[in-house]
Amino acid sequence: MVLITEENLKIMNSRTLALARRYLKQGCLKRIVVNELEKNAIYKVEGTIQVSSYENICHFFINVPLHSVYSTHCECPWYFDDEHICAHIGMLMIYLTKVDIQNFPYTSQKEASPYSLYNEDYLARHQRIEEELKRIQMEESYQKTRDLILQQKDNQDHLVQLELQTQQYNILPVFSFLDFDAFLLSFTVGAQKQYTIKNIPDFLHWIDNEQYHRYGKQLGFIHTRNVFTQQAQKYIEFMRMAYATPDYDRYYYRYNNSRFIRIHSLLPAFYAAFKDDPNVPIREESFVMPIHIKKEAKHYTISLVWDKEEHILTNDHQMFALQDNPFEIIHYAIRPQSSIATLFSALSENPLHIPFDEYDDFERYILDPTREYLQITEGQELLPASNALHIHHPIVYGDMDENETVSFHATGKDEQGNTIELLYNEKISFDWTIELIQKFLENYATWIDQETHTIYMGLEDERTLDFLQQGITQLQKYCDVYISDALKKLGKRTKYNLQTGIRIDNGLLEIQLESTDFDVNEVPNILQAYHRKKRYFKLKNGQLLHLESDQLQELDELMQDFDIHEDEIKDGKLQLELYRTLGMNERLNHAESLQVYKEDSLTEYIQGFEERKSKIACDPHYASILRDYQKRGVEWLLMLYQYNLNGILADEMGLGKTLQVIALLDSIRDKEKHTLIVCPASLIYNWEDEIRRFSDTLSCISITGTKEQRKKRIHDISKYDILITSYDYLRRDIEEYQDITFEYVVLDEAQNIKNQKTKNATSVKELHSRHRLALSGTPIENSLAELWSIFDFLMPGYLFSYHYFKTQYESPIVLNQNEDVTKKLRSFVSPFILRRTKKEVLKELPDKVDHQYLIDFSKEEQKLYLANLTQASKELQAKMNEPHIDHIAILAALTRLRQLCCDPRLLYDNIQKPSSKVQACIELVQILTEHNKKVLLFSAFTSLIDLLTQELEQNQISHYVLTGSTSKEERRQLVHAFQTDNTQVFLISLKAGGTGLNLTAAEAVIHIDPWWNISAQNQATDRAHRIGQNANVQVYRLIMKDSIEEKIVKMQERKKDLADTFVEGNDGSLSKMSKDEILSLFQRD
Repeated sequence: MVLITEENLKIMNSRTLALARRYLKQGCLKRIVVNELEKNAIYKVEGTIQVSSYENICHFFINVPLHSVYSTHCECPWYFDDEHICAHIGMLMIYLTKVDIQNFPYTSQKEASPYSLYNEDYLARHQRIEEELKRIQMEESYQKTRDLILQQKDNQDHLVQLELQTQQYNILPVFSFLDFDAFLLSFTVGAQKQYTIKNIPDFLHWIDNEQYHRYGKQLGFIHTRNVFTQQAQKYIEFMRMAYATPDYDRYYYRYNNSRFIRIHSLLPAFYAAFKDDPNVPIREESFVMPIHIKKEAKHYTISLVWDKEEHILTNDHQMFALQDNPFEIIHYAIRPQSSIATLFSALSENPLHIPFDEYDDFERYILDPTREYLQITEGQELLPASNALHIHHPIVYGDMDENETVSFHATGKDEQGNTIELLYNEKISFDWTIELIQKFLENYATWIDQETHTIYMGLEDERTLDFLQQGITQLQKYCDVYISDALKKLGKRTKYNLQTGIRIDNGLLEIQLESTDFDVNEVPNILQAYHRKKRYFKLKNGQLLHLESDQLQELDELMQDFDIHEDEIKDGKLQLELYRTLGMNERLNHAESLQVYKEDSLTEYIQGFEERKSKIACDPHYASILRDYQKRGVEWLLMLYQYNLNGILADEMGLGKTLQVIALLDSIRDKEKHTLIVCPASLIYNWEDEIRRFSDTLSCISITGTKEQRKKRIHDISKYDILITSYDYLRRDIEEYQDITFEYVVLDEAQNIKNQKTKNATSVKELHSRHRLALSGTPIENSLAELWSIFDFLMPGYLFSYHYFKTQYESPIVLNQNEDVTKKLRSFVSPFILRRTKKEVLKELPDKVDHQYLIDFSKEEQKLYLANLTQASKELQAKMNEPHIDHIAILAALTRLRQLCCDPRLLYDNIQKPSSKVQACIELVQILTEHNKKVLLFSAFTSLIDLLTQELEQNQISHYVLTGSTSKEERRQLVHAFQTDNTQVFLISLKAGGTGLNLTAAEAVIHIDPWWNISAQNQATDRAHRIGQNANVQVYRLIMKDSIEEKIVKMQERKKDLADTFVEGNDGSLSKMSKDEILSLFQRD
């Protein structure tokens, strides 16, 4: 059955039909599937077509009795509807005129030439291959099912065994004694009968993997952790610890047996874990070490007398003895601080010889600390009599005198009950506790007086407060500590009575501090001491003020948040600009330690602002003109005006910011009040037209013409409500405005002052006005510094100095992604930014559909591009190593590569053929214009616009051209003409036409080259996608594949987050790149 007839092909125009035949001839059909939905009547056709690197999927339905094709669809941009199908659908239809299909569903996948496309042998062979592939795939699926069943069966068997396994097994230790160097530990496992664990590493592996193992006829089980008793699990953990000890590698090499654990170095851990285990023979004993002393000619000789049949082990101030037959572990109880274990080890090797002149030190540091364990069996009378005092019950005392000097000393009792000074007293025998007390106090000492046995701590020393707050508690572990009430008070964190009253008075925000604990006139000095990290401050009345206070900390943080200096507090009072009210109120709402009292004046102010209601009504003339969201916008502007605040109207392009401002100015109109509107030069006449169009009362004049003409118009200000000038004219005429105080200064496209150091920014900030307003759909294009610059115009100082803003906000947010700082800055700026998007407020506005097309270089273009890329990369690598990056050279290299992507003719005079991108662009324009779509074609390069103009003329496509050289008047005429006549294409340079144009007659926008600043691209797109647009706007971005353009687009996406955080809808830019980002642009993929 042949489903498509030649009659059906007539729905295509001649160009689409020719393109469809060419696609079929080139073998672009990748796959076609035909399903029979109703026998001999309704059929569904689905196809995949690959043209170059693009793959498109389409489908349609065929009604054979009616000879109709309907419900067509293709995902390509050239498809519009059933009456305007694309060449992809057309190719499928042509294919079906050639094929007689007998069986359904019908599937064909091939890449054959047109001459073999319909060969029946080929089709049969292709079908057999497909069937074999299906058989292999099915067999693989069967095997996968079998494996799954087997795996699940094993799992079920394992689970059943675990469920039935209720017996718990015990582990017992077995001790072996080979010689004094080989005390060995092994284990048995079992329930009623014990079996030897022959290989400890294997045993641990079985547990880790829950494996089954049989030890003998009567014992076999799955080794899970819960089948062992709690005591057995302790032995398992000991095995793991032993095998993690590096010493065992050497031991196993010697004995080559994984059954045993050598117990020597593990005795302390073994003792700690199993001292209460009845299966482990451990006995506790007091240690006594017998020695005898001889007096020689020049020294004393001390020898160990030890005849016990046991092996003594010493480790970390612990002593053990191991005995055999029967095996037993003896643990000797000794003080952790005693050095008896060290002395025993030394004497076990050889006697010690002590010169007479060194005996005093030996007695102090060796004999006295170990005397309780020593038994002198011979020679006691040979030793000199000891004069050392033996002390018990040490006590530390602390006090502070009237000169605020903090001192500590320690005392104890000797054997006769006398009180003895302990610090720096050489008459006292060595005592570990006394030594520890002295060293501990020295760690906090500011100075020491050894003659009076006293340690002093200075109040200015940070360690003093640390000692009072934390050190005393630690010292109390070793002795009693008594300190005076004065020191106790110093060591406690103090809670002060500090009240904060807040009100609005005489157009200022006033904060009044009050306290019953200190004179508020001293607050500046107190805070200065706090900043210098002082722990105490002496008040004028002599009282010592502890500066570690939650109230002082919160007050200091509050002042830091708002960049307020201590000297701004006068008589306990702080006065701030009114614009601080919202931020300060929000901050004090979260105060935890300060007591805050709000007066009615503040409460009423906040409530009115939050309700966004103004006592000034919008002029009734605009009731039928403004949309609802625009009315809300005007209410917001009037509310700012009423409360003497300024802000940014940041509505998305196309939502009528101009109209809202006109309604505002009409609502506050007064013959004595004048407004200055500053805008890009291209928008001067647009503002004038809009004011005259919407307002019946506002008079305006554009400040244009010669220097003398502009000067005269400025001086005639009394005749007009509104003056309109450009940023450029303002810079030239700034002196003429110095004696004028405007009611309002309005900046349109306020991103023109984003760089605080430019003349644009400095000029507008020199203007005098009672109110200010900024209009910008993109107040942040690159960095937060731009937002700061606009706010510095609106409310100077609101976002503090730029240095403070950069260190406290910009750097933490941009470099560290600090969420808390981001939230804080958002709370500062959000009350003064009104932002609405089309998606939010214009439900009736048609969609904007974005398409991004990757275009392949031709072979010749690719060679040329890669050669330039390689050369640029080499030059760049060399420049990157220089101290200062040559941004001009880098920009030149980037621009050259971008021009090559557009058309090599921009750089090489000997090339005549249009580039792949230009050809693709013209082809897209032809398709769009054939479907009666008007097109806006944007480029950043005016030289490329010239080449495109030639191509449009050759293809007889009508067009207009707008660049930076187009005069303002001609610009206005071209826009009006395009909106009203049948001209098909408007070629526009991106910078010249990105703002101030209303071109809703266009239904398609083409960006032939990606611009660094994607916000500029979006503004250009919004020339068509705005109020008044009735059709969906198709936006096409043409990108050369594997080129710098593709990298620019990817980098743009990564850089959009910053603006989204503070002004929704912005999409970032590329004008500020890191060194790594720059290098990545020149790397060859």
